[in-house]
Amino acid sequence: MKLCIKKIIVMILISLAPSFAYSIEIGIQELDKNLKPVENSSESINLEDFRLNDAVKTALNANKSIISAELAYKKAEGQVIQARAIAGLKLYGNLTQTRLDEITSASFGGQDIALSKLDNQKIWLELSQPIFLGLKDRAAIRSSRLGRDIAAALLDLTKQQTILAASIGFYSWLYAREVEEVSKMNLELAQAHFDLVNKRFQAQQASRYELLRAEVRLVQAQSTFLKDKNDAELTRLEMLKLLSIPLETPLKTTIRLEPETFSPDLENDLNKALVCREDLKIKALEKKIADQSVVAARGEKQPTVALFGQFGSENPSSKSGFGSLERKNYWLAGLSMNLPVIDAGLSSGKLMEARSAVKQSQNDYENSIEMAQLEIRKAALNLNTTEQIVNAQRQNLKQAEETMRLAKVRYENGMFTQVDLFDAETAWSNTRLIYIQSVFLHHQARLSYLLATGMLGKEQL
Repeated sequence: MKLCIKKIIVMILISLAPSFAYSIEIGIQELDKNLKPVENSSESINLEDFRLNDAVKTALNANKSIISAELAYKKAEGQVIQARAIAGLKLYGNLTQTRLDEITSASFGGQDIALSKLDNQKIWLELSQPIFLGLKDRAAIRSSRLGRDIAAALLDLTKQQTILAASIGFYSWLYAREVEEVSKMNLELAQAHFDLVNKRFQAQQASRYELLRAEVRLVQAQSTFLKDKNDAELTRLEMLKLLSIPLETPLKTTIRLEPETFSPDLENDLNKALVCREDLKIKALEKKIADQSVVAARGEKQPTVALFGQFGSENPSSKSGFGSLERKNYWLAGLSMNLPVIDAGLSSGKLMEARSAVKQSQNDYENSIEMAQLEIRKAALNLNTTEQIVNAQRQNLKQAEETMRLAKVRYENGMFTQVDLFDAETAWSNTRLIYIQSVFLHHQARLSYLLATGMLGKEQL
């Protein structure tokens, strides 16, 4: 039975369809094996022969989800810089200007000093250099670097999801085109049969019943062809929308929906997934960040040591005698140390929390590995099943084609009835539809397997 094309597309793409930006002159960015853009490299796609690689590159060119992930990566880089600054040398320039008003005079030692308005100005440079921060600074740097690695993994995962959506959209278009072609061939068969029966009816070699039945079949074939033609156009428009290509773009292709040979190595791919799957990378990095939180928590009980110094000018200077308003320079330097003695259990609570987070992240990582292995095995079974179905339906299609050919010959020679011929042609049409549907599902299973193993987009599809 033929599946509804629109429903297939909605089910597959509803959670994957991202937003894209596009210009009328389509430019695409070349990517390396790690899904990184290659600098100074761009090319244009062929709108007259649009291919899968064109769809993928167009999708990756200006995907807003990818842009957002790239900005998140830059944000993580900024956090690394901030973490490095914790233990770095800091130098600040300072200026204060103070005016004391509404004091007219004061008597000191029998002398009256006018203080109607007293300005105090202080300019100084302040320097600080942490020497030891209880390893909290190192934990912060390591955690920020791990956070940057997580942002990079999320960027690659976003690209893989974009590749999957673009690929499924392209294969859905090919599938709809194949369905339209089957409907067209079925219409041509119905038209040829109607012309033959009409010719026989005119020669009084066929009954009016046979003519009416051929006419009904022709009308039904015309209606089916129009529906499938509209579905194919709607699928093309859905793909254009998915890729953010203007809907009026006259996109064409010479590619046919054909099965692709794919021989997975399950045991090897299970091992590769530990390295290739971005979600597993993220879980492993989160565990390492939890380890650094333990280091930071332990640092709460350790002393912190820092050097500090100032050099500046003060007017009036506090070093001058009382009543003097002259400016003088000054400097100071020192060493500060802070040693926690009693913190009411704050540091112990932080350490307990950090250790629990480590165990939780380890448990989450192991659970993610088990789920990934289950997902890969399911994808492998589905891939194997769809491949077997494709092979079986290919044989069925050959038999249906031969049966239809023999039925047509026998009908023309008066050995088959009209019903026999209709049945043979309908069987061929249905078998052809089931075959191309199985090919489409095999492509979907192949893409799902590549995504499950983390290899999607890292090799040429």
